[in-house]
Amino acid sequence: MNDRGDITENIMAQARSWYVRLADEQASVDAWESFTLWLESDPAHVDAYDRVELTLAEIMDGAEIMDGADIVGGNTGNETAQSDDNVLQFMPKEQAANTKRTKPAIPFARFAGIAAILIAAVTLFATTDIFRSQSSETQIYATYIGGHEDIVLKDGTHISLNTNSQISVAMNKTSRTVTLNKGEAYFDIASDKKRPFIVLAQGTTITDIGTSFSVYAYDEGLTVSVTQGIVDIQNTARTTRLRKGQQAVQKRGEDKITVNAIDIAHISTWRDGVLIYEDAKLSTIIPELNRYFEKPILISDPKVANLAFSGVLNINDQNTMLKSMEALLPVKSRLEGERIFLSDKN
Repeated sequence: MNDRGDITENIMAQARSWYVRLADEQASVDAWESFTLWLESDPAHVDAYDRVELTLAEIMDGAEIMDGADIVGGNTGNETAQSDDNVLQFMPKEQAANTKRTKPAIPFARFAGIAAILIAAVTLFATTDIFRSQSSETQIYATYIGGHEDIVLKDGTHISLNTNSQISVAMNKTSRTVTLNKGEAYFDIASDKKRPFIVLAQGTTITDIGTSFSVYAYDEGLTVSVTQGIVDIQNTARTTRLRKGQQAVQKRGEDKITVNAIDIAHISTWRDGVLIYEDAKLSTIIPELNRYFEKPILISDPKVANLAFSGVLNINDQNTMLKSMEALLPVKSRLEGERIFLSDKN
């Protein structure tokens, strides 16, 4: 893999989305055709995709990577899971243990040949409706605790949905609107000057002006972080413009928006299965970590709550994460029933 300086965060986000989309054994012909065109359009795309594969391999430490098509909905075999109420619910790793498939590593040289065969097959099905797109009605996507899903909309916009999150997507000829009902999502917006892209969350309107950004709606409020371009945030009191490397925080029930600088390398690292902290107190870290696991972590010692942590934590596996904390801090963990208690090691 070349260590290219021209691999932007936008390209990395696209590579992550393609990785998950093509992990599905039922990936459509259109998907392979589009992927091939994307891969061949810029050498940086090849490097980015290669980097994603290597990064995920390191994070999972040789473990199987869950197929991005494991979806809850009662379907089996080659069916596409979609419930009657138009909600796609994606399964977390723990619940998909019996249906996991190992994604084979495919050398880049083979992609073009595979795609060519699939593209040729399109002509055989051109008169059928086998590849029909979904209807224009509102589509809801959701993940369970510990789940993470990458979604590609019809316009080419990429959305990464974090743990225990839900969005509603409504697209028509004049507008593109996503409502973040709960949780967190990262957006890489496809340009369309005729149709603005709007994200609604907690009564606040976030309007894209050609960018990539993250939106997190939680009990205490809302945060918007920009990795590329510009967004406008509008509530009942004011409109605030955010640029690359800025984060806006709005407390629930308040109109005041506080803007801070943020390291874009730390925005949405959950897409790579990790969270990065610098001198953060455990009392702040633990509630964040508990978003990703069914078994909550509780701090049983006041001294532990004030300990500062700096490092990288793997959120794909709770045991691995706890071992990292115990190795870097004077703490120990113990399981009691369905809860994990963190206390002083001494």
